Amino acid sequence: MLGFRKKSALLLSAVALPLLVAGCSSASPASTPADNSGADWMVVNAGKATSSPQTTYGTASPTPGVTLPTLAASATPTASASPSCAPAPRGAGVINGLAVTPGRTSAVVTWYHPGGPNIVDYRVTAASQDLKVGAQDEVGWTTVTPAACGDVSATVTGLTAGTPYVFSVDVVMTHTGTEEGTYTRTIARSDVVSTTT
Repeated sequence: MLGFRKKSALLLSAVALPLLVAGCSSASPASTPADNSGADWMVVNAGKATSSPQTTYGTASPTPGVTLPTLAASATPTASASPSCAPAPRGAGVINGLAVTPGRTSAVVTWYHPGGPNIVDYRVTAASQDLKVGAQDEVGWTTVTPAACGDVSATVTGLTAGTPYVFSVDVVMTHTGTEEGTYTRTIARSDVVSTTT
């Protein structure tokens, strides 16, 4: 059976090859020759011609015949007072430092109030850094309602003499927009400060 396949393949190639060769070399062309007149062409992709790039220049517009007059010198602008408060001296949105003047069983805490219609009040507290077994001493909150922008002070009482504390200030603000109610955010915190003995 192997011999039959070899003979069939040989016979097929002997008949097909002359027909293929004869078709390629026919005497009459199957299509008309391409028109090569006109713009230059550049081959970008095999079999696809694209016209060569050409630079075209526009015409410059004329210079205006009329020159505008120069403006009169104005007086030096002067600053005017603004009814709003200046921004916080340190970065807004971060927890700022806090000035604390300790006493024996109280401390005066000072921070900057930037103003704003949505500030309700401030709450100040102290956290003892003298940890002990069991319940820790609670100082509670001191509430301050600011009047004008600038430095605000509050006195925190109920402290223990000779004890280290960290003081912090939270602001209570009303929501703006469509939300109702208030929210609280810590805006200032001190380093460890000890009360006097």
